[in-house]
Formats: sequence, structure tokens, C-alpha cells
Amino acid sequence: MFFRSMRQFVVSAIAAVSLLVASAAMAQDVVTVGTVNATGSTVDVPVSIRDASGTPLGMDQTPPARIQAFSIHVNYSPADAVSSVTFSRAGITANLSPTFETKPASLGSTSLLVSFQQSSNPIPFSLNAGAPGNLVAHLVFHLSASATPGTDITLSLDGATTQLTDEGGSAATKETNGNGRLALVGGAIHIPVPTLSLTPANQSIGTAGSGSLSVRTSSNLVNDTTVALTSSNPAVATVPAAAVIAAGTQSITVTVSPRSVGTTTITATLPASAGGATATAIVTVTQSTIPCTTPAAPLVDAPSSALVGAAYTVSWTAVNAATEYTIEEATDEAFATATSRTTTATSATYTHDVADARYYYRVRARNRAGACDVLSAASTSISVAITALPPPARRALVVVGSTPGSFGSYFKTSLQLFNPKTVTVSGKLVFHTQAVSGTATDPSMPYSIAPGKTIAFADLLPAMNIATGLGSVDLVADTDSPFPVALARVFNDAGAAGTTGLTLEALEPEDALLPGDTAAVLVPADVTRFRLNIGVRTLERGAAFTVTVRDRDGAVVRTVAKTLPATYFRQVGSAELLDGLALTGGESLTIAVTDGAVFVYGATTDNITNDPSVQLARRIE
Repeated sequence: MFFRSMRQFVVSAIAAVSLLVASAAMAQDVVTVGTVNATGSTVDVPVSIRDASGTPLGMDQTPPARIQAFSIHVNYSPADAVSSVTFSRAGITANLSPTFETKPASLGSTSLLVSFQQSSNPIPFSLNAGAPGNLVAHLVFHLSASATPGTDITLSLDGATTQLTDEGGSAATKETNGNGRLALVGGAIHIPVPTLSLTPANQSIGTAGSGSLSVRTSSNLVNDTTVALTSSNPAVATVPAAAVIAAGTQSITVTVSPRSVGTTTITATLPASAGGATATAIVTVTQSTIPCTTPAAPLVDAPSSALVGAAYTVSWTAVNAATEYTIEEATDEAFATATSRTTTATSATYTHDVADARYYYRVRARNRAGACDVLSAASTSISVAITALPPPARRALVVVGSTPGSFGSYFKTSLQLFNPKTVTVSGKLVFHTQAVSGTATDPSMPYSIAPGKTIAFADLLPAMNIATGLGSVDLVADTDSPFPVALARVFNDAGAAGTTGLTLEALEPEDALLPGDTAAVLVPADVTRFRLNIGVRTLERGAAFTVTVRDRDGAVVRTVAKTLPATYFRQVGSAELLDGLALTGGESLTIAVTDGAVFVYGATTDNITNDPSVQLARRIE
């Protein structure tokens, strides 16, 4: 009996010691790569470290046994699903100053190696924080066309090179997966398979009208995706053969054109590469009791000149009740030699290879809905000169105004022009009002300045016979004339209380953001004290760009795509630009230009003093 009791005691003691050893071995810090769903072509993946108690390094240890350096090596597969990736500090390390930092990368692999001095830049880990711990970095993936819906991009941590150390990299306290002191948790980018819907599911339209359908996927798409559209009875109503949902978005609206009384089923189909989902909607066409409406004549716009061999666009306003447009081109003002083309779009592109020629354009709108077939009067004609010389040199004052603002403010723009040359300089100032594309008939004012002289305008717009307004001004030099030195000031006129304002630079076209450029605008840290407006000004080609909003920690909270027409200015509140997103303060807006040329700026104004400031979004080198 005694020996049996002793044996049980020894077994229990050995089990207790084994349990203690196992418990000690289980104490591990953790490196985690997040798992996220792709909501567009740009995907932000968090990388975190959890500082657990009882490990060789940590906040429960005395310095220098603290986590002050890390090497994180992430492998991603399939590699061809990713066009580029950046690995950078975030969260608790974002504002620290490293003593060493490098980011080696290769196809399918990227790393971040960084260390910090304990005495001046301690990493503020939260001991035993909930999983996954503290955010220390993030990966920003730009997905390629090979990123197929329904698949995952795996994100694995390399056990051989991922490690945590103290400031000096001491071997005694180094934590790796191999020595059992560090756990590694991989992640993934899920690329969802979208479902598809057509709304409204049922609608009735008249023969003299038109309808529309919203084609919508269940999630934002990674790539530009073409949706095929068909009508089961095109004699009743038709739809475009296809519509493209842009990358990073999930919907597009298409027009339903009635042809005759009856019912048809509209079917939308995603390509097989995007999951192949389908959706249907029923359209019933009824006989319109409203008489056929004769469309109004469109308003036409075109550049005054174009270079030989260069494409240019003739555009016109959309007209109510128009189902298509006929644009005529002629080499004589009477259009005796006119040729024409018909389109449902509101623009047409032309190119000519002979210099010193002039082409005339006019447009008619046509209503062919249902049984209707009525044509508008011709628009006013407009002409384009084809020249071997480039267009006049110009510079842009991106925002000028003479207009009341919020909180009792009234903003004006003053301008001084100085001629530093020994010959007279001349040209004109052209004002483009906001929210419409600029035209050749926009208000203008000529200038001519003798050598050494300066002219000044205390309030520019009234000097141009514009009582009030907001827009942008082009400083256009006459042929062979240099530019004057320009000093513009935008200011809040507080009357007897004086003015508060800022100096505005005249920008050259080369200063605009171009395709492939990226720039940023920073949001005020306190949006209760300061209001933020976003201004955009395009050049002759218009512009397309994507705005990515990140919070203070670098997490993406919204991505919006914008397309703007030529010579277009708009200054709006940030919520309008960001499709209703209310900023909380401290965010960053990253602008990535995909087409055209555009100036972007942030206008911040103090809500108490109405003191304005402007930050121009400069390209990030």
C-alpha cells in the first residue's frame, strides 16, 4: 500500500513538472497577417504583433529586453494576381523614427526590416492585448487582371526570416518560429464571387419615353468588368450590348429604349472570369399618350484650334427627349459640303492631317422613342482651326472668386501683373465658372502692360464685369508674348476688421497631375474648428482619377472614382467629393490619376476667423 501511494505521488509530481514546462513553452509572441475581402483593385492588409507575457521580449521585461526590432517576411501566392505591393509601418510604429529600415522584395515576396532605439523611440506595445495585438505595419496590394473572383491570395509568413529582437538584436532573447518563442499566423485576400441584380425588377415605360436599369454587383469589383446585356424582344425595347462596371465600384446605370408596345425580359450576365452570375428584369412598354416632344437644339463646344494629327473632341449638352444626335462636319460655314454621323453619345472625336484648314460643326437632337421621329433645329455652328503651331501658352489660377461663404465670410481675389521685360507683354484673362466645362465664349479681359509697369485689380471678377461667382482663371499670353509676373491673393474681406488670406500661384500645365501620378491632401485634425473643401480643375482633355481615403492608422475607409470633362472647375465640400463620407479628422486623401490632367487642392478655412489656406496636391515622387 505504501509503495503504491509513493508511486502515485511520483507520477503526479512528474505530471505537474511536465505541465509547468509545457506552459512555459506555450508562452509565445505572435505575428499576424490579416485576412481581408478585396473591395477593389487596391487592398489594405494589416500586420500586427501581439506582445504576450512570459516571453524573452516584452513590456513585462526590463529594458533592454523589449521588442524594438522586427523582420517580417510575407510570401503571397499566386504572385501573378498582384501587380505591385508596398510594405510600410503603421499603427504604433507609424510615427516613430527608426535607426534602420529596409524593404527587400521579389516576385511573390516582400519584407519589412526595422529597428528603433529603446531610449528615444520605444515601441508602445500593449501587453497581452486581444488578438491580433497591436497594428505595426500594413501591406497595400494592387491586384492585377489575374485576380480571379472566387479565389484567395494566400499571405504566409516565412518562418526562417520572420523574427523579433531587442534593439541590439541579441541572440539570447531573439524570438523566432524555429526556437518556439514566436507564433506566426498567415492571412489571405479573399476575392469574392459577385452576385448580380437588375433594378427595378419590373417597370413600365411609354413608347415616347425611356427607362433605366441599375446593374449592380454584391461587392466592389477588382477589375473593370464588362456586363453583357440582352433583350428577349428587341422589337419591344433595347439595351446596350454591354456595360462596363469600373474597378473599385459595383454598379452602372443603363438606358432602356422603347420600340413598340409589349413586354420583354432584360438579362444581364457577368463574364465567366467574374463568376458568370446573371440577373433579369421585366420591362413593359405601353403606348404613350403624351405627344412626341421635339428636342431643343444642343449647345455645342469644341477647342478653338487643334494641332495637325492630334485628336480633339466636339461635345454638346444632353437634350431632354433626345434619343440620338446627328453631328455635321463641313469645310464651309454654309455646310454645303457637310458629312454627318449619328450617335447616342454627347461627344465625337476628330483628327485631321492638313494644317491651315478650318472645320465647322453643328448638331441636331433627334427623338425616335417609340413611334416618334422628330428632329431639333440645328445648333449654333462652331469651328476648329487645324494648325501646325501649338495652342497659346497659358497658366492657371486654379480658384478665384467674389462670393459669400460660410460663417459670414466673403471671399474675393486680388491680382497684380508686373512686366519685367523690355517689351510690352499682352494677353487675356479667361474666367471659367464652376460646374460647367469651359468654352470659347467664357468671359475674358485683355491686358497689355508696358515695360516695367504693374497693373492691379482689387477684386478681379467685378473688374471682368462678373458681379459675383466662383471659378478659375486662365492667364493666356498672346503669340510671342512673354508672361507677366502674377501675384494673386484670395482673401476673406471682413470690412473694418481687415482681411485674412493667402497667396495663389499661377500654375503651368506641366504642374498638373497626369496619368500615373499620385498626390495627397491631408484632412484637418479637428474638423469642428476647420472646414475643408476640395477643388479640382481639369485641362483640355478632362481627367479621371481615384480618391482613396485612409484614417489616421492608414486603414482604407473609402475609395471613389471620378471622371470630369475638359476645362472644368469645381470646389465642393469633402462629403460631396467622397460620395457622402463624413470625415472625422486626420484622414489622408490619396489621388491617383488614370487619364487626362488635373489640379487638385484642399481649401481649409478656420470656422471662427474665416482665415483660409490652400494645399495643392503635388505629385509624389
